[in-house]
Amino acid sequence: MSLFHAKHAKHAKMSEAGESAPLEMVLALMRSRDAISGTEQLVGDPPGPVILPPGDRLMRMHPDHRGAVLLGELSEGLAVTHSTPDDPQTGAPVTATVSHGGGTLVTIDRPGLSQFRAAVPLVGNYAELRADRAAEIEVQTGSLLPFFGSVVMLQPDRCDRITEMLRIALDLTTQVVMRVKLALACPRPTQFSDRMQPIIACPAHPSLPSGHATQAFCLATLLTGLRTPGAPVAATDQLFRLACRIAVNRTVAGVHFPADSAAGAVLGIQLGRWLLARAMPVGAVATASFDGRRFVDAGDQPRDFHYGVLDLMVAGKDGSTRFGTKADFVAPAPLWSALVAAAQREWDTRWS
Repeated sequence: MSLFHAKHAKHAKMSEAGESAPLEMVLALMRSRDAISGTEQLVGDPPGPVILPPGDRLMRMHPDHRGAVLLGELSEGLAVTHSTPDDPQTGAPVTATVSHGGGTLVTIDRPGLSQFRAAVPLVGNYAELRADRAAEIEVQTGSLLPFFGSVVMLQPDRCDRITEMLRIALDLTTQVVMRVKLALACPRPTQFSDRMQPIIACPAHPSLPSGHATQAFCLATLLTGLRTPGAPVAATDQLFRLACRIAVNRTVAGVHFPADSAAGAVLGIQLGRWLLARAMPVGAVATASFDGRRFVDAGDQPRDFHYGVLDLMVAGKDGSTRFGTKADFVAPAPLWSALVAAAQREWDTRWS
């Protein structure tokens, strides 16, 4: 009997989701209606008041439609611009700027082509870790949430709003990072050496910033905001340690330079902070910058990226990175605020 009801529940769910119902269901509903509706002229019931606010009505929508609405709202006022190099043949510096209605969110300066070339041996040496990390790398090409779910509680049945909030953030992050990639047009390690031989398919789009790093650091920032509102980035925190590992795995795979991860970390942290600020009635976020030309060590050699480097970057002790302290006003996003509030309630009641 339970299987019988489960089958009907599945068909009902399909119809509610707006998907095509089986033909037998369509015919059965037609016959049922013909049998019970009679021949009287239809008269509508008196309408009721519209009492739910937009945020509550949003939660009744199909998740795909809700996601489209939220991405549309969050994209309003968000812009990506870039400077034009003086001499494209020499790979002159290019700056990409992500701005919002209240000001600049982040600026990223691409490294010089000679810096990328000098970092090729560093990326090549990471191949020694491929056997150890191959499983992680393969799974992370398609999904990051299970890894964050292993650090904090993200069971679907208990944390559906938190998970939805994170998925919307991932979609928005992809939109932004791809535009920055196109603006900066940075090469992949495979373009410098045919001996790199990545263990996963190398993406066709430009490399810097790393999309995986950007997404991972955005997720870490959002989850930190749910756990401890206003908490700073801490390289020793499990969430940010995981974000670092995800970023480094892309270098191990042979598809990213360490500078790509560093730029992605800055962009991801800023997008996470901006998304949290937009969920507040009066939110603000400070600007940040990453200069790839200065992402070098004391001897002007290529830099690696790991927990220690992230710690220097967020502490203002790395010449490549600046996180400002003067915050610019961020326009609230009421519909996004409703989802984040629901996610916060889930987080606050996780012991229940």
